[in-house]
Amino acid sequence: MELDGREMDIQDLLRQLKEILSSKRECFLSIDVLTRTLADAKKITGFASMSGCTATIDTKDNYCIIHVRGIPCCT
Repeated sequence: MELDGREMDIQDLLRQLKEILSSKRECFLSIDVLTRTLADAKKITGFASMSGCTATIDTKDNYCIIHVRGIPCCT
C-alpha cells in the first residue's frame, strides 16, 4: 500500500495514516508513505513507532519514502 502525502499538509497526512493504522490494528501492515521533506518524514516515523510499527526513511531527490511495517497495537 502507498500513501502519497507530498501534496498534503502534514496534519492531514498524519490523520490519514492514523485511520489506516486504526483499521489494520492487530494485522500486519506494510505501507510506504511519501513526504516532501525529511522533517515530515521524521514526524511520520515517530508516529508509526508510537503505534507499534517500525519505520525507515529512504531519501530521494525531491521527496522521502517512509517504509512503515509491523502490527499496529495502538493509535
